[in-house]
Amino acid sequence: MRLFLRPSLLLLTLALPLAVPLDASAQGAPEATAPGIRFNGLGRTYLQQTDLGGAVIDNDTLTSDRLTDGNFLLDLAVNAQPNRVTEVQGVVRLRNEFGGFFGAGATVEIRELWARGIVADAVRYHVGDMNLALTPYTLFLSDEDGTVNTPEVFQAQREVIDYENFYTGDNERRLQGANLDFGLAFDQAVESVDAKVFLARLRATDFRTRPTRLIGGGQLGLTSSRVGPYDSQVRLGTTLASTWDDLESGEATLGIRNHVLTFDADVTLLGNGPVALNLVGEAGSSDVERVQRVPEAETQPDPLVESSDTFFEIGLRAAHASTGFGGSVMFIDVGPEFYSAAAQSKRVDYTRSLSTFNRVGSGRAQRRLSLFDLSRDAGIYTSQVGDQLMAYDPRYSNVLPYGRATPNRRGVRLDADYAPVDGAIAASVGLDLLTEIRGQGTTELKDFVRFRASADVPVGRLAGLDRMIGLTFGTQVENTSRGGNEFEVVDLTSVLLEAGLAAEVYDRLDVLLGATIRTSDGRDYVPQIADFNVVRDFPAPFVTNDSESLLGAGLRYRFKEDVYLTVQVQRFSYGRDATPDADYDLGQVFALYSMSF
Repeated sequence: MRLFLRPSLLLLTLALPLAVPLDASAQGAPEATAPGIRFNGLGRTYLQQTDLGGAVIDNDTLTSDRLTDGNFLLDLAVNAQPNRVTEVQGVVRLRNEFGGFFGAGATVEIRELWARGIVADAVRYHVGDMNLALTPYTLFLSDEDGTVNTPEVFQAQREVIDYENFYTGDNERRLQGANLDFGLAFDQAVESVDAKVFLARLRATDFRTRPTRLIGGGQLGLTSSRVGPYDSQVRLGTTLASTWDDLESGEATLGIRNHVLTFDADVTLLGNGPVALNLVGEAGSSDVERVQRVPEAETQPDPLVESSDTFFEIGLRAAHASTGFGGSVMFIDVGPEFYSAAAQSKRVDYTRSLSTFNRVGSGRAQRRLSLFDLSRDAGIYTSQVGDQLMAYDPRYSNVLPYGRATPNRRGVRLDADYAPVDGAIAASVGLDLLTEIRGQGTTELKDFVRFRASADVPVGRLAGLDRMIGLTFGTQVENTSRGGNEFEVVDLTSVLLEAGLAAEVYDRLDVLLGATIRTSDGRDYVPQIADFNVVRDFPAPFVTNDSESLLGAGLRYRFKEDVYLTVQVQRFSYGRDATPDADYDLGQVFALYSMSF
């Protein structure tokens, strides 16, 4: 990696005398221009009642069939700007669980602390809590499972999940550390150079078996001037993300070292015509090792397991500005041993207990995570970065369970979207045609097909009405197949459908309706991971023939922007052909008041 970093740093150093700093204040920090103290934050009241029914509790005398819970919270943010280049913010959370009286169940905690500013009108800094994303193969939070285009009726609970886990919608990860970035502008040949460096802590040590986990790295980008009859332009970038455990913290002796270095390019082939055409791509490598420290030894920790691999993706992207049509075709190749902890860690931790009816039935079996839980249980989501590939559920995501950085995939990805500037119908479709690079447990390779589509239809605007009326649709179809003998054959298909309606029936009063349905049928082998992405075993075939449906209806009153009250009724049903005695239904009534100020 040093072989590539040194020329980049040398080029930047030689270019510095010819450059002038970009206006850092114009790039977003601090937000306000006048010194002062401001207060903002969020208040929320969330009360819900959930009922359990169905065959699973016919002979169950232990499980209560009704739960009522909720909470009240206030996140008060104090934002201070002593001068035009410095800004500090702290968020204090006051929370009381539903049913807590006279202080019982009440908590007070610091939710967020950060400071940011500008040094010498050139370098921006940010210390404390921060959100950061680099590229999909280095530092990135991939999209959530179990949804493509969430209906409006389920958005209120989705917003709670996102807020509680610091999901911003920009695939950023929540970190605690420091970040510096700056830009340089040039008169000739090179238009600008952007640089970013960061160092953050992912978790703290427990002073026994868990060491402090850190992540650091940076990003360097160079953009050329536009040249030629087609306004051609080249943007080149390099990104480094390193994750490591500090074995000097606490008594822990085992840790990981993971380094990912990538290079990306975006070449504008046609830049001034009705159609913009770009050649885009990213390539890089990863190396990872699990190390063990020998107590009281002065030598570096010994590697117990180590591996390395590469990836690349390259393709064309086109956009027609006047009509809003766009699309891309990409060829991707991600090696079986490619490992990037900060890009492959999932949002959902499928090993966590569910907050509602975790164990049901006369056998007290643990209830399997469902669409119902994905849509409302913030406790199953995480912002942590794992030290090996996390578990996943093939019913919700089997083709790319770790996003674009999913290892052992090769093939073509096609995307198209339609987003006209007048805000009419917006739609997108995507098709992934992939195959394994290396067989798992056999020489036969799996084939993967994934189709995704979504559409937003502003019916009210299209009909010339003053009121908001909108329809949303989303779908995902996945198929995984493999040939071979009867023990090798794999054939698993999952279908997810979403539809929603949001209609303003009176001044700021909305009716919300929505449905999400999933069916899965077939079998696959889900590997048990040993170290990083090394397959240890296949405990048993994963066989599924089940279905889920989540229906929702409710009212929402918008007092003003970002202040609303919604009351909803939801009905969830789960059924599996092989175990009809375990079928169940969940009914939910909740009221949610949310106020951002």
